[in-house]
This record gives sequence, structure tokens and C-alpha cells, in this order.
Amino acid sequence: MSQQDQVSPVTAGRLAALGGLGFAVASIAGDLAIGPFPDPATPASRLVPFYAAHHARVLAGGMLLGLSGIFFVLFGLAVWARIRQAQASPLLGGLAVIATTMVALTTLAGAGVYGVLGDIGGQPGISPAALQAWHIMGSEGSLADGASTFLFLLTAALAGLAARAVPRWLAWPALLLAVLALVPDSFGFLASLVFLAWTAAAGITLLVAGRSRAHLAHATAVPVNEVRHA
Repeated sequence: MSQQDQVSPVTAGRLAALGGLGFAVASIAGDLAIGPFPDPATPASRLVPFYAAHHARVLAGGMLLGLSGIFFVLFGLAVWARIRQAQASPLLGGLAVIATTMVALTTLAGAGVYGVLGDIGGQPGISPAALQAWHIMGSEGSLADGASTFLFLLTAALAGLAARAVPRWLAWPALLLAVLALVPDSFGFLASLVFLAWTAAAGITLLVAGRSRAHLAHATAVPVNEVRHA
């Protein structure tokens, strides 16, 4: 791997901070914009007036969730860059790319459902049955969401525990969250919330670590350059 092919530690840290914090903030903002959401068993007769009154905020929430998926791509790119800097197995780097793609796509897919609900929810010509079908897709948890989150967290855990590409104090919680992400119902939902906090903490940590590594490399190189010019 040539030096020119690598993303610098500072750049990777900035991407991690922007992506991690952006993903967490946009996800939370999207959920807050959507607000209290009817459960999947809500009859169509109650969904029609709900969307007639709240379709605008559901649409806004879907747009924010879509933005969070874009931010996650930046975060995943930073993790991939750290794996390359650690000269870890190319397989682990490829796994990071695949997992990042999966999380981004499932996030964008979920955001798209809310976007459709927000768009059609205020249209009187939409049949209640069609509205209910889209609502079930938006309110039910997706196996793809849990699987993609599991794969990314497992990759992050391996990157920390096996390759030292991320701090170990981030890797162990990632491994625990990976297991909880596959658990249905309340544990899986709790894991998804903690995952947002984990990405924000990881983004800030990788930013600080990247600056520290760049400062250390500069401090090490200065005496060498002074000797050469002496």
C-alpha cells in the first residue's frame, strides 16, 4: 500500500466526526420530527385522520432519516480508512465497505417509506388499505436493519480487537451491541438507540486520535529534517 493511497489520519478523523455525529443527530431529529407513531396493528380508520393531520412532519422526518444515511457513509469510510492505516487484512477492509453499504441502504430504504407516507398521507384519493400497507412497512422493524447493523458493529469490533484500528474501549461495546442488534423487541430497539450514541462517541474519538497521530508523526519528523539540513 503506497503512502499516496492512504487517507491521512486527520482526514479520517474529520470524516468520522462529521459522519458519526451527523448520523446520530439526523436520526434523532428524524425520529423527533415524526413524533409518536401508531403501531402496526392500528386500523386503517384511525390511520387516515392521523396522516391527514401529520403527513407533513412524517415527510420531514423521512428526509432527515435519509440525510442520516448519507452521513453514515462518511462514518463508514472513516472506519475503512482506519483499517487500511492499521494495515489490517484486506478482507476486514472489504467487510467494512459491505457493512457500511448495507447500513446506508437500509437506512435510506426506511427513510423512503416515511417519505412516501408523508407524501400520500395528505392525499384524499389514497385508499385506506394502501395507506395501511405502507404504514406497516414503516412501523414494523426490518430484519435487514438488524442484520446490517450487526455486520457493521461486528466489523468495528474486529477492527479494534484484532487490528487495533479503533480503540478497544469502542470495540467491546460494539461487540455487545452487535449481539443485541439481533435480539427482537425491546432489546433490539434499545440497541438501535445506543448505536446512535456509539457512532457519535466513535466519531469524536477517531477525530481526536487522528489529530494526535498527526501531531506525533510531525514531532517525530522534525528532528530528522533538522539533522538532514545540519
